[in-house]
Amino acid sequence: MKKRRSGRRWNRCSVSGHHQHALSSFARFIGRNMGLHFPESRLPDLAQKMTALGREAGFDDLDHYLFQLMSAPLTQEQMKSLCGALTIGETYFLRDPKSYRALEQQILPGLIAARRRGGKTLKIWSAGCSTGEEPYSIAIILSRLLRDLPEWKIKILGTDINEEALERAQRGVYGKWSFRNAPEWLMEYFTPLGEGHFQIVPRIRHMVHFSQLNLAGDLGSALTSGTDIIFCRNVMLYFHPELIETTVARFYAALNQGGWLFVGPTEVDHQKLVGFNCHHYDGALVLRKGERRKTPRPSTKGAGAPPAAEGALLTDVSPARPGFDASASAPHVDLPGSVEQARAAYECGDYQQAARLALSAPHLPESLALAARCYANLGRYQEAREQCEKALLLDRLDAHTHYLLSMILEQMGEGSAAEAALKHTLYLDHDYLLAYFALGNLCRKRGELREAEQSFANALRLLQRYDPAQVLPDAEGITAGLLTQLIKGMNAGLNRR
Repeated sequence: MKKRRSGRRWNRCSVSGHHQHALSSFARFIGRNMGLHFPESRLPDLAQKMTALGREAGFDDLDHYLFQLMSAPLTQEQMKSLCGALTIGETYFLRDPKSYRALEQQILPGLIAARRRGGKTLKIWSAGCSTGEEPYSIAIILSRLLRDLPEWKIKILGTDINEEALERAQRGVYGKWSFRNAPEWLMEYFTPLGEGHFQIVPRIRHMVHFSQLNLAGDLGSALTSGTDIIFCRNVMLYFHPELIETTVARFYAALNQGGWLFVGPTEVDHQKLVGFNCHHYDGALVLRKGERRKTPRPSTKGAGAPPAAEGALLTDVSPARPGFDASASAPHVDLPGSVEQARAAYECGDYQQAARLALSAPHLPESLALAARCYANLGRYQEAREQCEKALLLDRLDAHTHYLLSMILEQMGEGSAAEAALKHTLYLDHDYLLAYFALGNLCRKRGELREAEQSFANALRLLQRYDPAQVLPDAEGITAGLLTQLIKGMNAGLNRR
């Protein structure tokens, strides 16, 4: 039986000065933990939403309820209740036809043609998928384009913070409201259940996998890395500007080179985007991950240490898994034409072909490392590890390849071996900024808080050499200021444990 909390009752339609402090603090709390932005103008709305939730939990006093929620990390049940009360899962099939038309007619045909030459793999992520209409719409479009669909390895991932919405998505049962404005042919992919409900056919339902994920928290690298297309429409409308910047950087990190990002037209400041090119398709705006910008390194003369590693890169700023970028290797040298062709194939996302071409020069450590990156992006981590280790047999002093090996080992679940590879990286290059960041993450995940703090402190020390607005070398578009904020946020989380 729920306990009734005695005390003041709150006005559910307005925010009194007495409750202003508690609500403002709670708004900041859910901003940090859930990414939801409630400015002062929306505090009455927040108060009204929390009124019903508080009464369900047995509290009569608003302040008492909010401070109780903020007094400790949110439990899974509390997070579930807050998600249901504070998020709006308004979606339907083929919402925003212009975006789906651009996907079907402009983007997928070229991507499919490139992958037919090797691999036949595609990975698409629907971030903030709510009850699943968006990823299922994407699956239907793919099924219409790929007549040889059984021959392909397709992964469509739908993620959302709202557990109840994901449960509905997994069932794949929808009412008529989910089909408003939908074309007639769409119903070919559903089975009537009676009483105005329809279930998506199994062959489409099995194309989509759902997972709970909080965009304001850690993004699992194994879950989201190596993505070709990301849909995140109308999700960031209520994010803090800082969280929008962080989230877009994480999307950039998760995307393969040349990958595509669909966002709402007013969700991001396109003038501040780093590393993306804007494309307009008949009213639809799509962002494409472009060439990495070369940024001069800060001078380290007199620092008593070698310059920062040329090959470090960051493709997921939250977990300890920078990704696999063909261009992130040692300083450029003249290579055989086949290896240059391999790099070009990598840039196009044709990893199977890129690996084949790279392995035509097995006497070159750069070529073997490139093959390792290709296999890693295909999820073939054992083969990636083998090529990486062969490269190290040829050049054991290459810090970049040791770093790459650590990322592969981490994906294989070999945390201790990954840590050893990172320490070897730092032995060879004491200023390998991203290796310190990755090592801090590994220690943080294992609960080794002192070691994590030390590694993060070393990363912060090296970051002081950069202007906050400067894009870090080989860091996939991440600025020094953004990475500094992320590390400080992680340190704050360590201190709360």
